[in-house]
Amino acid sequence: MDQWVSGTTLSPLQAHILIELEEKPLSGLALASLLKVDKSGISRTLQGLKQLALIEVQPNPQDGRSSLNQLTPKGREQLADLNNKANRYNAKILGQMSSQEYGALMSAMKTYVSAIRSIARQAERTVTIRPIEARDNAAMAEIILSVFGEYGLLGREGFSFSDPALHQLSEVYQQQGCRYWIVELDGVVSGGVGIAPIQQGYCELQKLFFLPSVRGMGIARRMVLAALAFAAEAGYDYCYLESTEVLKESLKLYESLGFKYVTERIGDSGHHACEILMLKELH
Repeated sequence: MDQWVSGTTLSPLQAHILIELEEKPLSGLALASLLKVDKSGISRTLQGLKQLALIEVQPNPQDGRSSLNQLTPKGREQLADLNNKANRYNAKILGQMSSQEYGALMSAMKTYVSAIRSIARQAERTVTIRPIEARDNAAMAEIILSVFGEYGLLGREGFSFSDPALHQLSEVYQQQGCRYWIVELDGVVSGGVGIAPIQQGYCELQKLFFLPSVRGMGIARRMVLAALAFAAEAGYDYCYLESTEVLKESLKLYESLGFKYVTERIGDSGHHACEILMLKELH
């Protein structure tokens, strides 16, 4: 970042403090937490803003031991000026883009914001992703069966819950070109995903199943990306998968990662009930 912001003598940290104080007064400790700055650093910066008459201090009505920082009228004028300059500058940048480029930028920004939120949710828990071990077999088999039951698919022929190897996943995925990863959430096995070869140059994304406690945290996306990276490094050219329309959340994930719908099966998985076929080029 530039040393000064938008032609002012404000540092980036000072400008961010004004932005945070726009909605409500905050203590120095709260600002330090929001902006990920040490308390001593925030104190020096606040002192500088006070000397510029951009903020003022008032007692905290809920805690007599602390005080709150709030914008002065001059501080609000400075913030409005910063916002106007930033908007004009951004308008110039966006004016250089075509409608297609603008759409791509907005899509990328949404993905970036979603990733930030996912990481924040994951940071609140203990998340461990590792290759499957024999001690995980029973837990993963139970998860797979429970998810099929959750979506009303148990008892129907042609799905992977009937695979003979369902209870020996660690052994199956030790073969060359194979890998299966599980995730532990707070020490509990809570889901997994695998890669296995199906024919020359093609691998299959297999057995993507997660407990409800893991969903919505971005973990499935993180694990599928790791699986695709492994597949590319292993020399596969394409990644194929089979699914069903009932698993709508999974289909949205696959679409967002660049999988395309195809009409012809690749290999012989035996999962004839899976009517959704998708393929992704890896290079």
